[in-house]
Amino acid sequence: MIVNDGRDDDFTFCEEYLVKVSRTFAINIKILRGLSYRGILLAYLLCRIADTIEDDPFLPVDVKVVKLREYAKLFPPSHDYRTQVSDLLRDMTFKEHSHDADLLLNAHRVFNEFVKLPERLVSLIGVRVREMAHGMADFQEKKSDNEIMFLEDKHELDRYCYFVAGTVGLMITSVFAENSRMITPEIREKLWTRSVPFGLGLQITNIAKDFYGDHERGWCYVPRSFYVDEGIDPVRDTFRENANGYIAAHKRLITLALEYLDEALLYTLDIPRPLYRYRLFCLWPLFMAIESLAALSGDRHLFEGQIVKITRKDVTRILRNTSMAVMSNSMLKHMYYRTRRKITNG
Repeated sequence: MIVNDGRDDDFTFCEEYLVKVSRTFAINIKILRGLSYRGILLAYLLCRIADTIEDDPFLPVDVKVVKLREYAKLFPPSHDYRTQVSDLLRDMTFKEHSHDADLLLNAHRVFNEFVKLPERLVSLIGVRVREMAHGMADFQEKKSDNEIMFLEDKHELDRYCYFVAGTVGLMITSVFAENSRMITPEIREKLWTRSVPFGLGLQITNIAKDFYGDHERGWCYVPRSFYVDEGIDPVRDTFRENANGYIAAHKRLITLALEYLDEALLYTLDIPRPLYRYRLFCLWPLFMAIESLAALSGDRHLFEGQIVKITRKDVTRILRNTSMAVMSNSMLKHMYYRTRRKITNG
């Protein structure tokens, strides 16, 4: 726990904790410059704070709902935001130390920097973080302690993913458009229509990767209807009893992720080529996601608790190859669909 009331080094704290709470997103955020860099870095940390409240396995559900609602009220920040942050943190304790918990307990330092952004950026970011926090609270209200929470169908999956990731897609598009005249109203409209699918594609990929761990902490984001369609009762039936059914339900999730990631590719290719830093910001998580789905496809160990993920070597290769191809839409399409075919043909 690091609590510091001095403000001179608050942005340094934010940069340090970006790396601590997510090395993956730190990579693509650091490719940005100027207000896009500062805005999206702070926006990511603000979203991460909401995630920490939602995901902590020891906080009772009713506490999570209250705290997420309180957090939402911080946007847009008032002149008295420091008092509001202190009220939010009152009585919040964590049984396990983590960088995420440290970030939450130092939320005032993120807000100290957030309020320094131009008013327009504060508004664009704040409206999405508020929407995210309220959406998370809505879903927490559906859950009971000590019971597995299921999303019922694709509609509910999309709705949940909208709040936790689609809102981020809209926010990023807003920040990009605000900070570059090259994103004309016509281009902005194209990006806007694919902002939510981009976020959903990344989030559903994470759900596919984290299937076992989510289930262990009481959540099943694979819709119940996916299992029922395969003749499975996900509460009673084990993987060993109906392996083919579980694999089929999981493949359906991967197929859905692919549909959204296809939209994410088109989103990226619509960004003007001279804005190569914006393109790389999008390309890196996109290609990590498609490679992750390729690694997951057909891997039965996922259902036994084994973590399936791409390697550091894979990440280095993705960064290198996309950086070399960033200006070529045809090359990027070729690279993307070459990996995609591994999944559909697997």
